[in-house]
Amino acid sequence: MKKFTLLLVLLGLVPFSGFCQSLQEKLGYPKDSKLLIIHGDDVGVSHSQNKATFEAIKNGLVTSTSMMLPAAWSAEVAQMAKEISNPDIGIHITLTNEWYQYNWGPEAGKTAAPGLANPLGHMYPTCVEVSEHASPEEVEMEVRAQIESAKSLGIDITHLDSHMGCMFFGRPEYLKIYVKLALEYEIPAMLNQQILQSLILPNKPLFEGLNVDKLPVIDQIIMADEAAYESGMEEFYTEALKNLPAGVHVLLIHLAFDDEEMNAVTAGHDSFHAPWRQADYDFFTSEKAKNLIEKEGIKLITWREIGKVMKIK
Repeated sequence: MKKFTLLLVLLGLVPFSGFCQSLQEKLGYPKDSKLLIIHGDDVGVSHSQNKATFEAIKNGLVTSTSMMLPAAWSAEVAQMAKEISNPDIGIHITLTNEWYQYNWGPEAGKTAAPGLANPLGHMYPTCVEVSEHASPEEVEMEVRAQIESAKSLGIDITHLDSHMGCMFFGRPEYLKIYVKLALEYEIPAMLNQQILQSLILPNKPLFEGLNVDKLPVIDQIIMADEAAYESGMEEFYTEALKNLPAGVHVLLIHLAFDDEEMNAVTAGHDSFHAPWRQADYDFFTSEKAKNLIEKEGIKLITWREIGKVMKIK
């Protein structure tokens, strides 16, 4: 039957799009499935962040996380990961340091990657400043250093993603590095249809020689913003889950406790602060969220599962 369908495609009698498997079908689910990764960003930033995230993995709905290697608490991530069977942990590629009183420098070292360090030796607070100072060569060196550091800690890396989106919205060459290293290490890079359609396909010459088609592409990335926090995180997440369409999606959240440590780390910021992160933890460890996901027929998955699809191509 498959050979007959392929013949019809080649003859132009059936559109190619009708023959292609969706990502959910490649994962072994029906085409109309609603698949979701609930992903806790930023582990490694603080003990509060680590503890809340791993508790939400063990007792809540979080299925994936990614670590910030340059931050001070990244080694603890490796210890906490031992408490979980097959933890889904990626590299949260970190090129910035946005906090006012808590600072870190490049994992590769400020001498090796001077474009990633300000005069104090700390990473810059914004992606714009990274783009102004850091060469693609320095960024590739730094990403490799973060990957290798995680491996040296015993982390079985399941994917790559990008802190503050610097790999997507910095220099175009940064995105090429992101794709290149995902293919080299044979792990998925978090790419959605928007990034594919707006940044990769219009710049095909930049990715020449790279088999971009091998990388799985999810449908959408969902994340709360300042408006969502002001209106209520529970309301935002409830609506997002109720309106989740068929496809493969990632819901990015940031978990920590509203404690003294996390308030000190995030001091002076109006978003992604300790109360914000506590709200994420509260919702995604609640019975209400569990019941809602079950009611909406949402299947929770991991990047590890998506990686298996990539490796069999």
